[in-house]
Amino acid sequence: MSKRLSKISRELNIGISTIAEFLNRNGYKCEEDPAENVSEEIVEFIKNNIESYLIETSSKLDELNPKKEAKKFLSTLDNLPLEIKLIEAASKKKKLVERIVGFTNFDWHYTVVRFQGICSQPIKFTLFDEVICKLLEIEQMSLSKIGKVLGFDIECDPAEKRILLNAINDLRKDQMIEGDESVYCLTDLGKRYVANGVKFSTYTRSFELYIDAIADVRENAKSIFSSLVSEKQSTFIKEKLPNNIEDVKPIAELQAPEIHYPSRNYILQSCKPAGCPEGFIGKVWVVLLENFKTNDYRVLVYDEKSGKIIEELSTALSKLEDQKKNILEKLISETTSDESPILPTDEQKNTVQLVVEQELIEKQDEIDKAIAENNYNKAEEIKRELLVSKRRFNSIEFEIELKHLFDNTKDEMWIISPWIKSATFKRLPFFEEYLKKGGRIFIAFSYPENKDNWNEYKGYVVSRTISKDKEEIMADKRALDKLLELEKKYHNFYILQLPAFHYKRVWLRQEDLKLNYTGSYNILSFFVELGKLNYRQEEMSKLEWLNEDEEEYKKLLLIFAEKYFNVAKEDINKLCSQDKIIDKSFLKTLNMYNFSKLKPFIGQGIQLLDDKYEDIMLTKQENIKNSRIYYYKTEISKLLDDAKNIGNMSVSFEQKKSIQSRLNILDNEFPEMKTNQNRAELLEIISKIKTIGPKPIKSYKKIYKK
Repeated sequence: MSKRLSKISRELNIGISTIAEFLNRNGYKCEEDPAENVSEEIVEFIKNNIESYLIETSSKLDELNPKKEAKKFLSTLDNLPLEIKLIEAASKKKKLVERIVGFTNFDWHYTVVRFQGICSQPIKFTLFDEVICKLLEIEQMSLSKIGKVLGFDIECDPAEKRILLNAINDLRKDQMIEGDESVYCLTDLGKRYVANGVKFSTYTRSFELYIDAIADVRENAKSIFSSLVSEKQSTFIKEKLPNNIEDVKPIAELQAPEIHYPSRNYILQSCKPAGCPEGFIGKVWVVLLENFKTNDYRVLVYDEKSGKIIEELSTALSKLEDQKKNILEKLISETTSDESPILPTDEQKNTVQLVVEQELIEKQDEIDKAIAENNYNKAEEIKRELLVSKRRFNSIEFEIELKHLFDNTKDEMWIISPWIKSATFKRLPFFEEYLKKGGRIFIAFSYPENKDNWNEYKGYVVSRTISKDKEEIMADKRALDKLLELEKKYHNFYILQLPAFHYKRVWLRQEDLKLNYTGSYNILSFFVELGKLNYRQEEMSKLEWLNEDEEEYKKLLLIFAEKYFNVAKEDINKLCSQDKIIDKSFLKTLNMYNFSKLKPFIGQGIQLLDDKYEDIMLTKQENIKNSRIYYYKTEISKLLDDAKNIGNMSVSFEQKKSIQSRLNILDNEFPEMKTNQNRAELLEIISKIKTIGPKPIKSYKKIYKK
């Protein structure tokens, strides 16, 4: 269903002039007219691609709506795969001498125990309390003497006596003083509190304690566990639960200081359980790190809900050797069926890897020394230098490197991999964001080895769609379908199947920088060392862009270009097939057909592609010209028939004017056709048509103006 330009503008909150300019730049002729109707296909093209155009044409990112950019950034974070969030958080915490072994979910057991306690609480003295206590601190006094010192006439004034007695009784109730009217004195508790200017108040209050069943974390346990996504369980671990008030006090001091905090004179006097303890399982993720300098392990605990590493749990779990061993064994068992599992092997670290590790150990020593000297700027500078100069990445490190490329560039990215597997679904959010901000993505994957004859399968390579034959495809069908949807949806996404190959590469091409990553990278393949056991390692290397890389790039560009030029020709030929009805709608569709998919293939210094583009543009113009001629001749013939039908009759002025008006409209739309022979004949017939009756009276306003 077509839409008016004004409605599209309102829906997208983008100016009509901007939308018209965007369409015209992409080969669609569009007037800057709110009433201009746009086809459903073009509306979809606008929605999918105008965002990238806006970013491309903006000189600075901060010139865009900052609220919109912030909202888009948060949306991007929400769409990130959990694995990426997790390893990025871990990468910020790991040292240079540590590498990520793997990550897995972890059940953290804890128990909530509730109590009802009697507590004593210090409260500040009133002025009256302080004066009475200070007097009794000097000496023991009777009620009458205290009254005389304070200037109260307690013998003659019952009201003043009552005021004094009430104050003294409050202090007695709080166990600050003892005695009767004959003599009062401070208690031992009173003497202790007078020095701090407070008195003792007793109250009853309910409180709860969080008991960690894994690593006995106590401080901040309440705030940590209460914020986790947790499952309640019917059982709980009893061994670490407090059994008496002396067990309760040290935990309460950390988790319920309003109940027991001796340094501030909050004292738990007694307590009793309030209900049955409740067991819970906190759902967290753990990341296992290997330190190749010390040959030991450290664990980071990640909370998916907050998106952060929990430092207290990480430190506590890293001290438990049995738990670290269990985590490693779980990682090995969980990845057994993966494409690149964590598996024992006899392969030892090669010389290159040992050299790299020694360099990192030395840099880590420099960082540790700088931190010890409080020179944090120097420590950060060393890290930045390493980040820029880093050339080798294991699988997880390359995940972070790849994410940085997606986040910080918007140019041309090539991903060349033999297989398209389910891991592709983790990439889709990055692909879409990259395309929306104006970057281009090229995906190349391989034919099976037994189908490596280039000439035999060239037809599949350059065809509009990729072969779905089970023997011809090296891709998960669902993943491939998603990529083909991107190809259809975005003008800056490209995908192609190549003759059999095994290498894995990522290319980034910018105006001032070209990067070539190559290696054996697979998503879940790690290196760890436990005793004498080694595990497989996949890696990628960042290489300088050399002349041979440029040659290979242009070779691949030609292959991709062949597919998309053929698709463009196929579309034009299909659009202009003989069975098409050539009307105004067809002319508009033909005129607005764009070749935005071909943009990256022209102007690259490849004359062959520039010539092909010129040929296809000439083909389009030739089809437009022929279609316009055909349409004009058809419409003139219709007018000629209508004029001949009334040529020998006397008709009203309006009938004659109608034919002339239709001709005028055609002349305005097709000015190049004014020399048409049928048009000249039509003009002659129109001039001879006789009219009857007066000409229509001009409007009142026009007569009035005269």
